[in-house]
Formats: sequence, C-alpha cells, structure tokens
Amino acid sequence: MTDWLEEGSAGSQVDVAVVMDSAANDLAWRVVQAGALLSFGRTSDGGALGVTVTMDGRWRREYFRSSEELVDWLTGAAEFAEQEAERLAASPARRKRTRGTIAR
Repeated sequence: MTDWLEEGSAGSQVDVAVVMDSAANDLAWRVVQAGALLSFGRTSDGGALGVTVTMDGRWRREYFRSSEELVDWLTGAAEFAEQEAERLAASPARRKRTRGTIAR
C-alpha cells in the first residue's frame, strides 16, 4: 500500500542542468544585468529548483521542475527588473544623505 501523502509528488530529482539548458539561461543574465540579485538552489528533497529574485530589498521566490515553467517566470522577472532599473535610474537628481549632528 502506498502512502497517500507521497502520491502527489513525482519522487524524482530535478535535473538542474536540463532545466537551465534553455532560454532560462539568457533570461537569468537579463535579470542580473538589470541589477537584481538572482539565486538558485534545490529544495531539500531535490525535487524542485528554487529561484529567488531580489531587487531594492524586495524579493520573490518560486519553485520549478521544468524549463518551460522557469522560462515563463524568468521572462516576467526580466521585464520587471529592467523596468525597475529604468525607474530607479530616472530619478531627477541624486539625493544627498544628510548626516545628523550630535548635540553636545
């Protein structure tokens, strides 16, 4: 008898090289080129590839088992990162940080 809880998983390891051997590779570089931090890691059971995009202190993480799903997600991530980079660069003037003085 199989365990009902285990029936929902494929029980196989994600092949990261296969998932990344697609348009995902170029899209990943677009995300990084735009200034975002991009990190990859396998889940503890090895069944999925976790991908995190961090930009301007905000982040989003998703999990993938196929290159098609990853390509779709990274397409949106690249578009977001490029638009966000343009928005941040379009600031009319650099703001100077004011340094506080200590009253004695």
